[in-house]
Amino acid sequence: MIGIMLDLKPPISPFTIEHLSKSIRTGELLPSELTVLCLDKIKKFNHKLNSFITVVSDEAIFEFAEKCDKRVKQNDLLDPLHGIPYSIKDVIHVKNLKFTAGSKFYSNYLSNTTASIVKILNKKGAILIGTNNLNEFASGITGKNSIFGDSKNPWDLSRISGGSSGGSAVAVAAGMVVFSLGTDTGGSVRVPASLCGMVGMKPTFGLISTSGVFPLSPSLDHIGWLTRSVWDANSIFKSLCNHKNCMKIKKNTLLNNKPLNTSSLVIGIPKGYFLQVMDSRIKKMFFDFLKLVSQSPILVKNFDIKYTNYFFSSWKTVRLYEASKVHAKRLESNRGQFGSDVMKMFFEGTHITTDDYTQAKKQIKKIKHEFMKLFHSGINAILIPTTVIMAPKLRKVDIKIDDLQLSVREALLRNTVLFNSIGIPAITIPLGFVTEKEIILPVGLQIIGPPRGDHLVLFVAQKMEELVGSNSMLNPAIRKEV
Repeated sequence: MIGIMLDLKPPISPFTIEHLSKSIRTGELLPSELTVLCLDKIKKFNHKLNSFITVVSDEAIFEFAEKCDKRVKQNDLLDPLHGIPYSIKDVIHVKNLKFTAGSKFYSNYLSNTTASIVKILNKKGAILIGTNNLNEFASGITGKNSIFGDSKNPWDLSRISGGSSGGSAVAVAAGMVVFSLGTDTGGSVRVPASLCGMVGMKPTFGLISTSGVFPLSPSLDHIGWLTRSVWDANSIFKSLCNHKNCMKIKKNTLLNNKPLNTSSLVIGIPKGYFLQVMDSRIKKMFFDFLKLVSQSPILVKNFDIKYTNYFFSSWKTVRLYEASKVHAKRLESNRGQFGSDVMKMFFEGTHITTDDYTQAKKQIKKIKHEFMKLFHSGINAILIPTTVIMAPKLRKVDIKIDDLQLSVREALLRNTVLFNSIGIPAITIPLGFVTEKEIILPVGLQIIGPPRGDHLVLFVAQKMEELVGSNSMLNPAIRKEV
């Protein structure tokens, strides 16, 4: 089935925080008018895309939107996010709003608390539209859910959105909201963003509070967000990162003791692992783009990496062990309410010993030390493809790359999980598109930086976004339609 992206073209272009906030500030557009546009999109397309689980009542939405209108008319805007509609992954609590975590366990549950991140956005004047579909308990990378249905990729409805923040990626890609909050434990923001042609950011571990967010694996869980541009991603980062923990990152706004600028940048390209296994079309696109980067003032430098055999295995051990602990009581009391895939993963986690877990954490510590040495050696950021495949078909379980047979799960997670393990910031941006039997499918570029180097990662991402936009081979005309 061919996607519906052309039908989903937003009524306002560009449909970004940057553009819309200016229109609101000048009085050309009221928050309530923008909210109506988003709700109309949801009513028209959600039954096909399955992005939302819950939409906030019209009464509550418009009561808040009208307050935002009033501030606009009084020229009393709080933030660039003022009046901007957004959604949240359904593992984020909002008091008195239905909460499911994509599971039967919470089929009739109303939250009794509101997550810190939602409180911040409320104060900024952002308008919450609803909660998005996900893999059950955020435990998966496909966006498939046996209880609430699978979220569909807008580029091709027969393909996965990616997950577990799949509903969030679809909501932004379809213009149902302007941005969305998700969580990222192994790539759960970056993977769906890549497969749906969006920007997806995972900041430094612990920088943004997870208070009021249902955990999957506490030492790997990150808050993340999905947007249409790097400017938008940076705007959300500034809004959410406004407490004392975030003040410490200001030291990373300098590069080699100088203000950030392109000519000072050194971009690292890893040899082996991250570029070893991938679809040939993605590989060509990535290396063609590197030629473009090399022609700019940016210095590109290759580097070797160690411990690659431990990247996935150490993450998997920690992820499964911690998730089984989070769900221990549910596993004891009522296993029958778990979906089969989730049950299998949680059960696997119960067989991981404390010694196995401790050993995996030691391996991760070694890996992180190697990457810290790399950043201290003068490399400012790393570039790799976000995923090594494009969005696979919904019912696809395994995939073949050259002569290597991989599960879809392993393929999608291959280039993302490590950066959850070692907790460093990473962002994906649209790199371009490939065509497969008349279907246009997005490809993502991932930018990774040092701990608390979030400003640096966003700066590099903006420069890469500009280079992508300047290159006709990467289909910028199509990208503008997204």
